[in-house]
Amino acid sequence: MQELNFEWFLFLSLLGITLLFWLIANRWINKRLISFLKKRDLLVIGREKNIIKLAKQILLILCCILLVFFETLLSDAFSLNTIKNFELIPSSWFGSSKDGSTSNFKLTIGSLFYLIFIVIISRILITMIRIVLQRIAKTKSWIDEGGRYTIVQLSKYFIYTIAFVIAIQGLGINITFLIAGSAALFVGIGFGLQSILGDVFSGVILLFDGSIKVGDVVEMPSEEICRVEHIFIRTSQLKTLDGKIIIVPNSNLTKENVINWSISEKVTRFHVSVGVAYGSDTQKVKDILYQCALKHPNVEKRRNIAVILEDFGDYSLQFKVFFWARKTWEILNIKSDIRFAIDQAFRQNNIKIPYPQRDLHIVSGMKKDNINKDV
Repeated sequence: MQELNFEWFLFLSLLGITLLFWLIANRWINKRLISFLKKRDLLVIGREKNIIKLAKQILLILCCILLVFFETLLSDAFSLNTIKNFELIPSSWFGSSKDGSTSNFKLTIGSLFYLIFIVIISRILITMIRIVLQRIAKTKSWIDEGGRYTIVQLSKYFIYTIAFVIAIQGLGINITFLIAGSAALFVGIGFGLQSILGDVFSGVILLFDGSIKVGDVVEMPSEEICRVEHIFIRTSQLKTLDGKIIIVPNSNLTKENVINWSISEKVTRFHVSVGVAYGSDTQKVKDILYQCALKHPNVEKRRNIAVILEDFGDYSLQFKVFFWARKTWEILNIKSDIRFAIDQAFRQNNIKIPYPQRDLHIVSGMKKDNINKDV
């Protein structure tokens, strides 16, 4: 009994030393790691959080290795085997096989640490892929933000799938028997969740074909202009011009007519409409509209700026000025600036922008004639 208590005392002491080492190293990572990497030109700008996360994951693995090292040093007085093989869930709970032997499944403290180790290694691999792609993107023009995101997401799904299989087999569960036993269940789930599975396959299609990528500016069928922030396995997150995040099923992006401004020509044509009062000098109006669009810094000067008299309206002459712009995400601000310039130029040149008018005609004597008829 005393020997067992001594073993637990040694275990807690080693655990305390490891915990102290983790606290000191973790504090150094939070305060000094970024400045340390900056001095040696090893820092990837914009990936500071990922680098810190990777360093902390590596630190956790080092702490686990440190515990194993302590075990080898004190193997005569203390061994982690008794603690590592302690069963949290006894295998007898899962019954026995036909030949009378118990199940291979055991949930011990060692297997729990094994699962944690698999998860940490998987996250480290994913973080390293992100950092490597970020560094490659600095010198390679063939990989953009959407391409990096696609590679990272596909790598994440692949690594997590492999990690899941390794973890299941490490716990003593036969993965082949598990898949065969749940095949009928998967078929039933497939019929009941057809729409969700459709979204999942649409997410895989978006990640592979690249028709819509992260960072693209798209126009939805509802005429909502959004920028793609994330593409997950079932849904995508789009950011509107108002800064709101909307969650859209992936099938909406593959089945509906979505306009992708980013894969269109780099310069896109837009227009501003305005009405002027009848009797205005139309040639002067045309020149003003042309100059207001031409003077804006974000309007492409090498493309044709067209001013057309669209129609004779009920109370105004309807003009449209067409122009080309590169910054499609800022098009609302560009249009607003052009409208301000048009309004100021019209005021200086005494050109009126009319408001809706209706003429009311009153026929005199109609009421008197009606009264005489009644009499």
